Amino acid sequence: METIQGCNPEPGEGSSGWIARCFLTGCSAIATLSMTQKGGHPERSEGSSGLITKLCVYLCLSVVSLLLLSACANSTPAQVSAVTRPPDTATAAPTPTQTPTPVFSPTPTLTPSVTPTPSATPTITPSTSGVTPTFTATTDTRPDPYYWSSWPVVPTVSGVAAQIYQRGIAAGNDPHVFSVVGDCQSEPNVFLGIYETNRYSLGATHQYLQETIDYYKGSFSRKSLAVRDGMSAPTALSALWADQSACQPDESPVACELRVRKPSIMFINLGTNWLPGASAEVYGKYLRQIMDLVIANGTLPVLSTKADDVEGNQGINKVTAQIAHDYDIPLMNFWAAAQTLPNGGLDPNRNDVYLSTDGWDRRSFSALETLDALRRALNGGK
Repeated sequence: METIQGCNPEPGEGSSGWIARCFLTGCSAIATLSMTQKGGHPERSEGSSGLITKLCVYLCLSVVSLLLLSACANSTPAQVSAVTRPPDTATAAPTPTQTPTPVFSPTPTLTPSVTPTPSATPTITPSTSGVTPTFTATTDTRPDPYYWSSWPVVPTVSGVAAQIYQRGIAAGNDPHVFSVVGDCQSEPNVFLGIYETNRYSLGATHQYLQETIDYYKGSFSRKSLAVRDGMSAPTALSALWADQSACQPDESPVACELRVRKPSIMFINLGTNWLPGASAEVYGKYLRQIMDLVIANGTLPVLSTKADDVEGNQGINKVTAQIAHDYDIPLMNFWAAAQTLPNGGLDPNRNDVYLSTDGWDRRSFSALETLDALRRALNGGK
């Protein structure tokens, strides 16, 4: 085959370069031949052959350009591989493609939102101690009702008792009025009434009690609508035993006294008229009903032990102490105060049921001391 002059491959020349050079050489030869046929003056009378020649030249140039671009595209992998090396030449230009990565760096700042969770850790500590939670924070400081006989004569005021009292004062109870529930041994002539006469003497060591006498003036000599001869725990809740001239229909003596007098404190002196051998538990059931009624009125009840033991085995005193413990209200331990009196403060001529004169006086004085302690504790020492 006859070769074209200038179209032989050069040593080390690539195939694409060789093809481009040969194609260009061929196009030039065609152009020369066309011009020769026209006498070498294409500008004078350029016909179709001249137009073909120009198109051929343009085509050759286009093909050459495409081949050169292809050669450049095929050579780019060698340039990209140079980016993996440390930047030393212009090949470091691709590095701007890594700039978007810092955009994601702020995202870890959301993690601090989880930090409040350690607040729940204290709830786990009790279980790891291995010790069952005790009731030391709410230790019961009330006297044990089993040892009622050793309770003090004058009671203290608990937080529960103070709340009852303050609620009643806020509801309209009179802080200067106390009242009584009881039988004939709670009438003013034998219980506290002496302190509104000129027959009492406080002595030098008890003059402070005069403030309490003055504070409750008017209550000592007034007979309660809930005091009546033969009154017991059940009858104190019965409308049949109420004073019909002062009480409403179907109103018990206790409810009537609470409504009419609005007392802030109420002594509950019952139990003497309980039948011998009768159940102390039944007595306790009625006494609890009285307690509920008095407390619902916002009046502070004050229970009292008694000197006699008509029921046997001190059953009523035990139940009374238990109820005072359960309700956390004051209990005046008159039984303990009477033990220093002859025959325990009982009249031996009246079957050891009713109090003697010394017993009445001691009971009234113990009640006055109790009133004084309650007044000072409930009214801030006033």
